[in-house]
Amino acid sequence: MDNIKEPKILIVDDDKNFREILRLNLQKEGFINIEEASDGEEALNLIHNFKPELVILDVMMPNKDGVDVALEMKNREDLKNAKFIFLTNYGEDIIKEGLEADKKVAQELGALDFFRKTDDLNILINKIKEIFRI
Repeated sequence: MDNIKEPKILIVDDDKNFREILRLNLQKEGFINIEEASDGEEALNLIHNFKPELVILDVMMPNKDGVDVALEMKNREDLKNAKFIFLTNYGEDIIKEGLEADKKVAQELGALDFFRKTDDLNILINKIKEIFRI
């Protein structure tokens, strides 16, 4: 990663522990330009100045959910090309219809991918490395 521009990543999740674990794992892989937001409103405020190349976005959050944030990003000229990945808390044995609905919305909004927080975090990390060709 020495010769490439350090990608800016924004983690948006109302679960502080999850944000911290993901940030630490990304830092172990060499990603250092990371910001965090605890809800959609905070994310939109941060996005304006931080201008991330990738937003990791929880679907269900207070104030503004991930879908609202993604829609606002798509409608803003300065953010419409930002990449994002959706996260959900739905597990395989919890509300399968909810999981399928979230996946469909993610695809319709142009998310690069969709992960459950219960999935192996290394899969998400590898996807992020793939996005930035690292």
